[in-house]
Amino acid sequence: MRARKDVFAEQHQEEIYWPSFTDMMAMMVLIMIFIAILAYVQSIYNAYDQSQIKQELHQVADVKKHISDLIEKQLEKNVGKDKVVRGPNNTISVEGNILFDTGSAEVSDKGKKVLNPLADALAAIIDEKDMSKYLYIILVEGHTDSVPYDNWSLSTERAVAVVKYLAKANPKLSRLPYAQYLAATGYSEYKPIAKGSSPAALQKNRRISFQIILDDNKWQNKLKDIVNQQ
Repeated sequence: MRARKDVFAEQHQEEIYWPSFTDMMAMMVLIMIFIAILAYVQSIYNAYDQSQIKQELHQVADVKKHISDLIEKQLEKNVGKDKVVRGPNNTISVEGNILFDTGSAEVSDKGKKVLNPLADALAAIIDEKDMSKYLYIILVEGHTDSVPYDNWSLSTERAVAVVKYLAKANPKLSRLPYAQYLAATGYSEYKPIAKGSSPAALQKNRRISFQIILDDNKWQNKLKDIVNQQ
């Protein structure tokens, strides 16, 4: 009789320590709730990161457009809207005969009056840290028409002449850190903005352009930092 009681006691004791089906279900529900909370919190972080990335990309696009806008407005003040053209990639162009005499790579007196205030505007742009932190180069581009000539040399020399005069007009642009943001190149006749060989088309194609190039490493590294924080 005693032996039967001991067996019953042992079985009863085992039943006490074995979790019931209700307890197991409650635990599973708690685990599922915990996982759901983690997923919800993660979604909040992901949404925040995506918002940061969108904001960063939007800011980069705004920087390029804003700099181009400033250059365009400054040129329009001095030469008129009809002499300034906004091209692809927010490139701003001014007709070459405004800055140079025919066949010459020396900035004319009329051109100097146009470039003097532009030099001050460029220095002010570089002073703006919110813009210059993304800026790589303000590229001055020389373009010629298709009339047979040494157009490679002429387009390049004109672009270089503009950069040199800008640095002379505002001495800030002749030294670091300002000078590192200016560069010059020539495209000869091979990037026309007007088709044909009419006098009007040739005049439009003879131009000096300002191309804003952003520093890819700076803003792409900023995006990587945002992503890595996830």
